[in-house]
Amino acid sequence: MVLSGLAFTLAGGCPGRQLIMAGEGDSDAGIFVIGMLAGAAIAHNFSAASSGAGIGPMGMHVTIIGLIFCVLVGILSRDRG
Repeated sequence: MVLSGLAFTLAGGCPGRQLIMAGEGDSDAGIFVIGMLAGAAIAHNFSAASSGAGIGPMGMHVTIIGLIFCVLVGILSRDRG
């Protein structure tokens, strides 16, 4: 959930807000929604998704990589003024 919260904060809002903004014609939000769908498909295809039965085989590794990626995006995208 930390990774989800960090990613949604960097994107500018929760998935519901992004979906509504995409419906209003915001192309950035539309790309975000397409990215969520593609990310879910990739997570399920490469055994990174978890279920009620437990964590997927690659779940921890992918989560750590995602956290590192999001922190780097946050650091490199900040205003330097």
